[in-house]
Amino acid sequence: MGMNGVISRALERYEDREHSLVKHHILASYLERCLMIIGQKWSKIAYIDCFAGPWKSSSNDLSDTSPGIAIRHMAACQTELRERFQHHVQIRSVFMETDTERANLLDSHVQLAPRNIVRPEVWRKSFGEAIPDLLRWLQPDEFAFVFVDPFGWKGIIEPRVLAPLLKRRNTELLINFMWNFINLATGLAEQDTNLTGVFGDDWREAAGSAGEVKRRELMRRYRGKLAAECGEQAPQRLRTAVLPVEYINKKKVIFNLVYATHHAAGLVVFWEEAEKTSRQQDRLKLQHKLDQMARSDGQSDLFSADDHSAERTGPMQDLKKAWLRRIPKVGDALAVDMVVMADLIEETDGLLSDLQSALGELIKEGMIENSNAKRFRPKNPVIFRKNEVLLRLK
Repeated sequence: MGMNGVISRALERYEDREHSLVKHHILASYLERCLMIIGQKWSKIAYIDCFAGPWKSSSNDLSDTSPGIAIRHMAACQTELRERFQHHVQIRSVFMETDTERANLLDSHVQLAPRNIVRPEVWRKSFGEAIPDLLRWLQPDEFAFVFVDPFGWKGIIEPRVLAPLLKRRNTELLINFMWNFINLATGLAEQDTNLTGVFGDDWREAAGSAGEVKRRELMRRYRGKLAAECGEQAPQRLRTAVLPVEYINKKKVIFNLVYATHHAAGLVVFWEEAEKTSRQQDRLKLQHKLDQMARSDGQSDLFSADDHSAERTGPMQDLKKAWLRRIPKVGDALAVDMVVMADLIEETDGLLSDLQSALGELIKEGMIENSNAKRFRPKNPVIFRKNEVLLRLK
């Protein structure tokens, strides 16, 4: 299929903002699963886009923007929930934008939204001043998904700013953490106060590291500060996961997508979609490279990454140690459920396939056995949705 392939066409639509294609992939895939799962249990769902834009759309229907993606999936899922499960779900939404031109474009777009969802509202106010209004607008028995996707970071993504939303029951956040800007700010003394608000008092220690170690350590501090801001008011502790998004043409992180929830199952489902998105990012980067090569050679229809699936290997020793810490002594047993998997994800940042591979190695080494498995399963050594039990053998 070459440069006429699906991935190439997507890259053309997102020219000069290719990283947004990765962001929109996870937004679309997780939002669909979230709506379909939550929509079977809840009768009211709210979607809030705090910095809606739309930014640099190449389509009249805004299908390559977060508002267009969200409205399409809200309408489709509401219909499917009604037809498949006979469950009528009220789906409301707010799109916030202070720029007059973009807000006017949003106003025009929401008039065309499918009528099976409540007509989306466009709020022309800043995120900070709107938080109290959002909390009043949300109904007590309404599940909320909040997308925080700002152009900047100061006064926006600090845990104290997000705390009122994080503390609300049955609310999930997806936060675009602008790593490239914040990473540069760590070298500027005048940004110390702002960075302390993001990472906490001891951020300088982590900022002394380099490259990926620095990013991971600072993001761990940020995630810890998000959880600390929730205090004891939440019925279940805050859980977080981070999906790094890279520049299209180099192995360097441009931003981190931080997901926050109070539900272990929510974290696992997000991480399943994050792994798919991570693999899609690999294909996008490969296709971009192939397209550049094809253009330089004057051959426009030879290469395609559509069917490419890169082999991924995580830090197996670290992941194996994480499993063994949960079954420390010979004879110990562990029922592996959503909570166990969510804990492993938070502790290691390991993809689910890598966590399964690490467990598979431990089983082959005779360290652990799955007492519920009749034979060894290379792909899924443990099925956590069935609460299978692992035993420590040696």
